[in-house]
Amino acid sequence: MNIQIRPFNATDIDFIESLIPRFSEFELPHWRTKTEIDSINLKSLQEAMKTPDRNPAIFIAVDENENRAGFIHLQLQADYFNAKKAAYISDIAVDSKFEGRGVGRILLDKAREWANEQECSLISLYVFANNMRARKIYEKLGFKEEVIKYVLSNEKTAEGL
Repeated sequence: MNIQIRPFNATDIDFIESLIPRFSEFELPHWRTKTEIDSINLKSLQEAMKTPDRNPAIFIAVDENENRAGFIHLQLQADYFNAKKAAYISDIAVDSKFEGRGVGRILLDKAREWANEQECSLISLYVFANNMRARKIYEKLGFKEEVIKYVLSNEKTAEGL
């Protein structure tokens, strides 16, 4: 399988939107819902797709037959601790039909290439603690934990918290 990366175009909108459920396909914290996760990701990506430019940048992975395999959504940010330019992986998703074939790694390689072009000192992303599949991929590719976010739900839930 030969995967290539190309820039996003308007014909990719439906494909990207079809992958939104991938962002909540694991055990979510009890204070988060699939609807909440999916709706905010959809809203964020729709906004990014309205004005595709260099920041944010969206890239599409396609196979040799131009079948879309996944996408990555990148942004520029200032590092919180030293204010240097940093790349942020806002979203990355691989179509389940292409899972386990290295598409995620190829998209992350594109993130590294893009970050170098933008002269970024770091590449960062957020991942839910329970998303072990994604965490294993990131760690295998050299990403390290830096800051761990703790959350205390202040709402009453079915679990009685």
